Amino acid sequence: MLKIEPITPTTIRAQVYEQLKNKIISAEILPGEVVTIQGLADGFGVSLMPVREALWQLESERAIVIESNKRIYVNRLTGPEVEDILRVRLVLESMAAVAACRQRADAALKSVRRYLEAMEANLGSQKAYMLANSQFHLSIYAHAGSPVLLQLIRWLWVRIGPYLVMSSTKENSRQAMESHRGMFDAFSQRDASRMRKCLQEDLRSVAKVIVDMLESAGGEPVTSSPRDGRPITRRTKGSRV
Repeated sequence: MLKIEPITPTTIRAQVYEQLKNKIISAEILPGEVVTIQGLADGFGVSLMPVREALWQLESERAIVIESNKRIYVNRLTGPEVEDILRVRLVLESMAAVAACRQRADAALKSVRRYLEAMEANLGSQKAYMLANSQFHLSIYAHAGSPVLLQLIRWLWVRIGPYLVMSSTKENSRQAMESHRGMFDAFSQRDASRMRKCLQEDLRSVAKVIVDMLESAGGEPVTSSPRDGRPITRRTKGSRV
């Protein structure tokens, strides 16, 4: 059962939005999975209005779909959409990473290194690894000095995040660590050229894994096995969250 943390009275809509967004990125709510406003409100322990407002915001970001019959589900991606997102990620994330390399403070290395070490330590745990992975990337981009650029990148991660988790295996995560170590070394040495090269290798390789996973699914919704984390396919039924 989906675990949802209680919401405090302050900025309720913002907290509901952040929790829902994080649960989409982490694939706790799967692409195609149906949710209900009442089910979410009950889980969060709030009224219907902040849930509606959070869902409207997520719909505007194309993270969820609200159909005319009020059916609500997390947006799915096709192979061509993943490739389109890759093209945009290559531009935006490269821009942020290069800027971060050139202007980061010395103190930035400590937090970025901590996330890299967390990735190394969690190679056998799909979701823990991908959480550290997102923190690693976004902590680098945060030093680019551009809140607007960071916001755009975060929006892309909401769209692609569930597929990053579902396509992750111990083997491809281990292979990706070479690119991530290279990114950290480049960040440490302020080597913008190497940063761009390592980052783009990482983005291209993971996009290929996701596209291959979607193609092998043959159009069926894709989820993950709760036991071993390997991608499987199923017909997703509506569920109350």
